Amino acid sequence: MRRRILLAIGGTLLVMLVIISLSSSAILRDSYAGLERRYMERDVQRIMGDIAWQESGLGRTVGDYAAWTEMYRFVQHPSAAFAGENFTPESAANLNLEVVLVLDNAGKTVYGRQFGTGTSEAGVVDSLSAWIALHPRQVRFSDRSGKAEGLVGLPQGLLIMASRPILDDHRSLPVAGTLVMGRRFDADAVSQLGNRLLVNVAIYALEAPLVPDSVRRVQPRLSAQNPLYIDTSLDKVASIYSLLRDMEGAPVAIAKLDSPRDIRQQGERTVKFFFIWLFFVGAGFCGVVLLTIERTVLSRLVHLGRSVLAIGTGGDPTRRVTIAGKDQIAYIGAAINGMLDALYKATEELRVSEKRVEAFLDAVPDAIFRVTRDGTILDARSPRQLPLLEAANDLVGRDAEMILSLYSFLSPELYDKSIAATEKALDSGVSQMLAFHVDTESGRRFYEERFVAGSEKEVIVLVREVTDLKQAEEARRKEILLKEIHHRVKNNLQVISSLLALQATATKDPHTRALLQESRNRVHSMALIHEKLYLSADERGVSFDTYVRDLAAHLRHSYAGNSEAVTMEIDMEEITLDMDVLVPCGLIINELLSNALKYAFPEDRTGTINVTMRADGTRSLVLSVSDNGIGLPADVDVSAPRSLGLRIVNTLVSQLHGTLAVGAGPGASFTLTFPRG
Repeated sequence: MRRRILLAIGGTLLVMLVIISLSSSAILRDSYAGLERRYMERDVQRIMGDIAWQESGLGRTVGDYAAWTEMYRFVQHPSAAFAGENFTPESAANLNLEVVLVLDNAGKTVYGRQFGTGTSEAGVVDSLSAWIALHPRQVRFSDRSGKAEGLVGLPQGLLIMASRPILDDHRSLPVAGTLVMGRRFDADAVSQLGNRLLVNVAIYALEAPLVPDSVRRVQPRLSAQNPLYIDTSLDKVASIYSLLRDMEGAPVAIAKLDSPRDIRQQGERTVKFFFIWLFFVGAGFCGVVLLTIERTVLSRLVHLGRSVLAIGTGGDPTRRVTIAGKDQIAYIGAAINGMLDALYKATEELRVSEKRVEAFLDAVPDAIFRVTRDGTILDARSPRQLPLLEAANDLVGRDAEMILSLYSFLSPELYDKSIAATEKALDSGVSQMLAFHVDTESGRRFYEERFVAGSEKEVIVLVREVTDLKQAEEARRKEILLKEIHHRVKNNLQVISSLLALQATATKDPHTRALLQESRNRVHSMALIHEKLYLSADERGVSFDTYVRDLAAHLRHSYAGNSEAVTMEIDMEEITLDMDVLVPCGLIINELLSNALKYAFPEDRTGTINVTMRADGTRSLVLSVSDNGIGLPADVDVSAPRSLGLRIVNTLVSQLHGTLAVGAGPGASFTLTFPRG
């Protein structure tokens, strides 16, 4: 069996590792393949964008020449002087032009010239004129806003062409003709495009005689629905093919982009590393699991089985199983030993069973009755903890009238409910619960009465006093209610704080914004108190040290932001304050810290603000807020201040029945002495 278990576990782990390896490698390869495709498609988009940029640039040049009164006159009255002066090889070289055509409204060529060397003067002009004759809508415009630009496939190669209607300077006269300009999109232009975009690109015109066979094979795969085709048949280079269309939308060329397969190679390395890593981790994991199961489970189970067999066949009732440890197997061994001990002591336990039952019943803190269906008490036992039921033993065999006379606090209605619960427990077999209370001289006492079917004819009734539990539940409900009140007050104050923040943001006056921020800080100090009370487990109040540190951090962020110029040192005794003292103290500290942060350290001065709290004797507390800043202005009278903040401080000091002392400097120092409360 041990071998089968180990083989099953090992085989399962091996299958899981194989599944994880295959699925993970497939996911990784797909991810890297998708990444490679996205990079290649992005490069194709860049190439298309560059070609479109060249087309639009040529279109702007044509538009500048076409909207010219002199050109307008030239179409109507051709002049060799105008052509020789404006269509020069130098200007064509500057504009990177290969051919210029000037057409009248009938489509007749008024002027045509090809620039550059290596071909005959009329070669490109004639080819372009022939193409225009077949596609007249690209040069005949019915209104002044017409335009056309794009690629054209000629026998001499690809040409970027743009055409615009010829207009006067003011664009007020009718269209006089069309100006057409073009530039070669040959191998040099493609090479410049590749250098500009840092890609390895080649463009093959479909009409060219020398098109590689690889491009010809790809051409049937390209269509309007599938404008891209990626060839990943080679290990080191991947090629993406894109179909280029002319101004009429007809296929005119194929762009081929070669990209080194660095991403694929990196993916293969990653997959290989992942396989190796997973193999070693899986092998180690399998070994650890199998070794652990063998040592901690299987070998110990075999030992346990042999020990039990030896005890069963040995005939020695004192022999026990020896299994070390604190796990479930050791627990089973201990349980077996316990079972053997129980069997060994069964005879003695039978002798003393009645005494044990008696002791057990005496230990139960409930009054226990055995009651028949009609309410007759067969047996009764009453603990000392229930003084109202001290006479429970006298109830055996008594009828309802005797029971009600003995227990004056029981009403006939309660007795009837007890009889009904007894019958229901017997009929349904489900335990029943009945709660009642009685009024005594010491107060109201609460009890619970439980009915459990002991047999088909009688029930066991347990009566327990639950006054302490009721009082504890009531106290807990009050505590929860108080916490909920603090939570709701805190939420409402935070809503007010948020409204003040929104109002401050909407206010353009800096003084008004500062006043709203001060009011928001005061509201925050009170909300923080209720938040601490809500989170505090101490019913008496809140730790003042924690509250002051949170309040100081909030104020420092509000006035100093992320600046490290001002340091706050807080030294508070562990003092818990109630609400009547905590709220005024919090507001006083809020005002004093706000003043220190705003006025004590102007022009990014550095300094320290100290906040301390000490118990002065047993009835008084001393709160001190001081700084080493520039100090209070000479005209400030703390006893009759003009600022709202100090007036609030004086009001709160009076509310606390305390005294406020102001230090002489350097800096500002305020010391508040007030009774503990």
